[in-house]
Amino acid sequence: MNKVSMITERKIDGFDASGNRAEWELNALQKNGFENIELIDEFNSEKVSNLPNNLIHAQQLSGRLLKNHRYIVDAHGLEFVFSSHMVHGYSYRSWRKWAFLAKSYHYKKLETKIFKNSKHIICAGEHILDEVKNIQSSTLVRNAVFPENYISTQCKKLKIALVGPFLPGKLNYYGFDMIKFLVKKFPDIEFVFIGPTDKNFSNSLQFKNTTFTGQVDNYIETLRTCSVLLAPYPEYACYLGSKTKFIEAAACEMPIITTPIGNLDFQNDYVCLGKTSSDLANQIDYLKAENVRSDLGKKLKNEILKNYNANIEIKKVIKIYNELM
Repeated sequence: MNKVSMITERKIDGFDASGNRAEWELNALQKNGFENIELIDEFNSEKVSNLPNNLIHAQQLSGRLLKNHRYIVDAHGLEFVFSSHMVHGYSYRSWRKWAFLAKSYHYKKLETKIFKNSKHIICAGEHILDEVKNIQSSTLVRNAVFPENYISTQCKKLKIALVGPFLPGKLNYYGFDMIKFLVKKFPDIEFVFIGPTDKNFSNSLQFKNTTFTGQVDNYIETLRTCSVLLAPYPEYACYLGSKTKFIEAAACEMPIITTPIGNLDFQNDYVCLGKTSSDLANQIDYLKAENVRSDLGKKLKNEILKNYNANIEIKKVIKIYNELM
């Protein structure tokens, strides 16, 4: 056993967070001299029989499909935590409340089984690590980027980017009310929505100051045409690891406006936080000054160099591989 097969059920397409994690890990492994690796995306039960006798690096819940393979789990988020948080807002008698509780119970059993049967758990955020470290040996490997590949934004005016996909069931979709409030409050500021977008979402935000790009070929170049990232996350986003879009924006020296839960695993003193729509509006007002945006952007870039650097984080993964191979 001298090779690693990385599997993900997602498609590597540039807009799926799970797929993006697999992609940067693969690139970082090869860049740092680990060549004995293959990536199999859109993995399913039909592909199990064709897996070689390698150590398997299983993204998210894909380990449940394996039979007698030795595998590592790469946990970007916890489904049982997500489902348990979804019960909030429903009455005791609501069938939805009990459906989410049942779903949470199911995923708790499934994820615990996957974690126990694994050889190691790689965690994308501190919050995930705290949940699983007593189940199996675990290591924090934050989402990361290659800082040298990112050029600072050259946008001098306040122009706000929001990164999708903005589709039903996706976290970005649930910040709609906050987003609409801010778009209407700041008619002189352009809001650029990057990524696939549901028609109901875009039709409800058709204002003179909104632009919808759809899926773009060069996402980072599009992001850099803006000066600030806005990402209002709902409370149940706590099940996620560090947000890739935050890291990419910070690498472009772009200030970030988000809700406290969005900052859970990207904690530093340089992210602009707001719990309510009015709080977020106050942060937009704060960032109207170009010198404030420039200062925060430089501090965020330094955070990336120290704590979200793919060349550093991937060495933890290589160490795990070498110990298990």
